[in-house]
Amino acid sequence: MIWGLACLVTGASSNLIAAGAKGKKVEAYCLLVGSSFNERGFSLSGVTILVEMKVEETQKVKKRKWELVSSPRGEFAVRLPAGKNSFLVAATKKGYKTIEKTVEFGYDERQDIVFNMELVTGQK
Repeated sequence: MIWGLACLVTGASSNLIAAGAKGKKVEAYCLLVGSSFNERGFSLSGVTILVEMKVEETQKVKKRKWELVSSPRGEFAVRLPAGKNSFLVAATKKGYKTIEKTVEFGYDERQDIVFNMELVTGQK
């Protein structure tokens, strides 16, 4: 069992080394991972997740906005540029209140976020 895990870890790291050796540039990134739940605590699929990088007008970045949809298990993940950045993350779904949260990254790290969606009053 441990041998298999060691091979798996060694194989992954050797792939990264091989990519670097072949001249491919391996860029650092931040990873935003999250889940969405309904008012009863069950996974909520089909939630639209909008991620917008907070940047000053003078900053030049390749991409400032990302849009994704939560999976049938209510999960989502997105790679974002590495660096000291701040992102506004909004979760929307018809019949539910929109939720916005700010996520800050230091460099190349992972942040986890949870959206507990609430029904709009008077709707089911």
